[in-house]
Amino acid sequence: MNKKIMVTLFLAVFMLASCSTISNLGIGGESVEEELELQEIKSEPTEATLSDSIYYRDELEEDPNKDWGLRVITGLEEQLILSQMGGKLRLRTLPPNDVNFIFLNKNNDYKDVIVQAEVENDGPIDNGYSLICRATEEGWYEFRISSSGYYELIRFDQYKKNEGKNAYTNLLEKRFNSTLIKGGLDKNVFSLSCVGSTISAFINGDQLYYKKLPLAIEDSTYGEGTIGFGILGFGESLDMTFNWVEAVKP
Repeated sequence: MNKKIMVTLFLAVFMLASCSTISNLGIGGESVEEELELQEIKSEPTEATLSDSIYYRDELEEDPNKDWGLRVITGLEEQLILSQMGGKLRLRTLPPNDVNFIFLNKNNDYKDVIVQAEVENDGPIDNGYSLICRATEEGWYEFRISSSGYYELIRFDQYKKNEGKNAYTNLLEKRFNSTLIKGGLDKNVFSLSCVGSTISAFINGDQLYYKKLPLAIEDSTYGEGTIGFGILGFGESLDMTFNWVEAVKP
């Protein structure tokens, strides 16, 4: 066998051995550096999910005064027209004043709870639905959505209100729009979660995102209290419905 053929065979054997070694390492056609980079990639944050273990549920088919107490934050009580129709609580308001009416549960206090409700709109979309957790005489946490597509996560301070100051602190700095909110006459289910010092919110079963992360605000101002729901509007008549309200175990 001449030298040229021997050299060719030697090179072929060497190349086959090299390919086998790479295959055994599990690297395939990528470099070692590329494989290390893949190992350093971190997974996306895991979104929270809603429990189906219910503490309390009100279908709102009976007189709401039995379990809920009305509180007027702004406006006049005479502006509120409350009625029940088809197993739903219909809440209408008359102009001209801005209104903010909330209903606080008389019978149940919770530390860790998810309060949620199903709502639908029969009037102007410049409105707001609210859910409340950990309400006491000192204040509460509140989550609002509007049929116009915005949401807010806020904290109410009764002492500030008593001093004539703005009682609300926006935990997100401002209101945001969300495509999760169904507009017009469609139904929406929205949820406020208060677990430990973490306050978070959901719309139609999906957790909201804030600054590209699942929305979860750390705030330990209030640790326990009752739940609530409400409506607010800005000088126009409203026609809004709560189909049910419930407190869910996290």
